[in-house]
Amino acid sequence: MTVLHSPQPLTRPDAPDHELVRAVQRANHDTALAGWAVTTMALGLVVQLVALAQTPPTPARTVLAALGVPLLAAGTRIVLLLDHASASMGPVPDRVQLLAGIETRRFWTFRARLWTLGTCAAFALWTVAVQVAVH
Repeated sequence: MTVLHSPQPLTRPDAPDHELVRAVQRANHDTALAGWAVTTMALGLVVQLVALAQTPPTPARTVLAALGVPLLAAGTRIVLLLDHASASMGPVPDRVQLLAGIETRRFWTFRARLWTLGTCAAFALWTVAVQVAVH
């Protein structure tokens, strides 16, 4: 499995149980990755902004502080994608609706994973820039 694998559709209502379990496991892994990354980035934003606040005012400091806002917005977007994913699995009276819920959840968690990977890369670059500006 690669990092950016695209979810395979489970369009067959007679899909074997092991395929359904695997689909739920992948969605759970994507959810765990995104949740961990958002929590870590939120804490990192606070630590880096405190470090920036303790340096003398410069244009670079202002730009770096302003660049923290899109990172915060991207983290919020990830949380909203995870919220959509959790809302997709409601009460399921039959196997067809269970399949539809799994498909919808996988769609949202896949998007959350893509946003997480991009945001983590941007956050890492921003953190290095802040540390260079601070020291």
